[in-house]
Amino acid sequence: MRKALLISFLLLIALIQINGEKVPVNEGAFGDGVFYREVGRFFLDNIENASYNLVQLTRILPFALLNLSFSAFHIVKNDEALRNGMIIWQVIYLALAIYWYFRISKKLRLNTAQISIGFILMFFNFAWLKSVWYQPFTPDLMAFALGMGQMNYFLRYEKFKLGMVSLLGMFVSPLLLISGMLMLFLPGDKLQYYEGKRPKSLLPAFLCLIIPLFIAALGWGLWGWGEQPWGAQLFHVLALISIPLLIVLGAKQNPINWALAIAQLKKRTKTDRLSKGIMGLAGILLLLVLLSGENEGLGIARFLRESGTGSLRFPWDFIISTGLHWGLPAVLTLVFLHRFYPELAGLGWAIVIILVLGLVFAVFFKISALAPWIPIWVGVLIKALKKYSWTTKELLLLGFFALLVSLAWLPINSSGLQDFLENRGSDAVNSFSIQKWAIHYPEYISLTAYAVLAVVWGAIAFFFYGRRKKYLREY
Repeated sequence: MRKALLISFLLLIALIQINGEKVPVNEGAFGDGVFYREVGRFFLDNIENASYNLVQLTRILPFALLNLSFSAFHIVKNDEALRNGMIIWQVIYLALAIYWYFRISKKLRLNTAQISIGFILMFFNFAWLKSVWYQPFTPDLMAFALGMGQMNYFLRYEKFKLGMVSLLGMFVSPLLLISGMLMLFLPGDKLQYYEGKRPKSLLPAFLCLIIPLFIAALGWGLWGWGEQPWGAQLFHVLALISIPLLIVLGAKQNPINWALAIAQLKKRTKTDRLSKGIMGLAGILLLLVLLSGENEGLGIARFLRESGTGSLRFPWDFIISTGLHWGLPAVLTLVFLHRFYPELAGLGWAIVIILVLGLVFAVFFKISALAPWIPIWVGVLIKALKKYSWTTKELLLLGFFALLVSLAWLPINSSGLQDFLENRGSDAVNSFSIQKWAIHYPEYISLTAYAVLAVVWGAIAFFFYGRRKKYLREY
C-alpha cells in the first residue's frame, strides 16, 4: 500500500510538471538540449555522414532511441512532437528506475519505513520533480536509471547483468563506464576499521594545505579568477579557506584504517583480473574513439578550463548546488556521516572510489552530470539510515522538507527569463524573476540567493542533527 502511494504521488507531481512549464526559448530546448533534439530528428538520416565527437557519443543513446521510435511509427519529427516523444521516453526511464529501486530495497531487506525514506531521497528532488520535464532533452534520467541497475546488480554481484548495463551505459554517460569497470574488476571485500583508539595522522593537515593551493593555482592561472572584480576574488579566497573545514570534518568521523585497506586492496586484487579490466577499458575507449569524429576541439586544457566555470564562487556553494538539484541526501550525509562511513567501507573499494570521485566531480562538474552515481550514493546513505527508527510523523517531515527544497512548486518562467536566455544579458541576472532559474546554475546564482539558501540548508541540517539521537535504535 505504501509503495503504491509513493509511486502515485510521484507520478501525480510528474504529470502536473509535464503539463506545466517548459523552457521558454528554442521551442522547449536549451543549451545542449538543442543539439540533442537535432540528434533525435536526424540520427538515422545522418548516421553515415554525421560525425559526433567523443563527448556527444557518450550521451547519444537516449536521443538515438527517440529517433528510432519516431521512424518506426512514421511520426513527423517536428519540435513539439519530439518534445512530447522525449517526455514519454523519460517516463519509461523513470518507471525503470523505480522498478530497480524496489529490487534494491528487497536486497537490502528494508522495512516499509526504510523503503519510504529511500524513495523520498531518490526521487523527491528538483531533478525528477521538475528539471527533466522542464527541459526533457537530457540523458540524465536514463543515466540515473542505468545507475540504479548497476547498484542493483552489484549488491548480489550479478556479473553478466552488471556488465551489460555498463556497456549500454557507455553511450549514456561516461560515469557509467567508470563505475561499471570498478565494480567488475575491484575486490568487494569490506575495508578494515581501526581497532581501539585511532592514531593521529598528518595526512588531513597535508590535504588541508595542498588541495586549496592546487585549486588556487588553477583558479588564478587557468580559470581567469584574476580578471574578475576584487569582490569576486575575495569570495573565491573564502571558498578555498572553507575547504579544510570539510576535510577536517571528514577526517574526524573516519573509522577506516586506510593503511590496512590499501594493503588489503593490493593483496586481494588479482593481477590477471586487473589486467583484463584494463584491457577491456582500453578496448572500449578505442572503440569510442574510432566511432567518434571531430575531436580536434577536445583536449585536457579545454576540459580543465570549462570545469572551472562557476566553481567555488562562494564557500561550500557546491553543497548548496548539489542539495538544490538532488535534495536531502547532501545534508543527511553530513549529519549522519559517522554512520555513512561504515556502510561505505562495507561495500568495498569500488564504491569508495566511485564516491570519492563523485565528491571531486561535484565541485567542478555540472551537478546533473552526477545522475549515474546518485543511486550508489543514496544506496549507501539508506544503509546508514537503517540503524535508525523512523515513525510516520518523521517520514512526513522528511517528505515535506524534500518537497520544499526541490522547489518543484516554484514557477520559473517569466518574460525576464525569456529575454535573458535569448540575449544572455547579465544586467538583470540578480533579479528574482531570473534567479528562480539561475539558482540551479552555480555560475549564475547571486550572493543574495546563495545567502538565503545557505540559511535554509543550515536550518534543515540543524533540525536533523538535533533529532539524530531520537531516531537511534540499538542494533
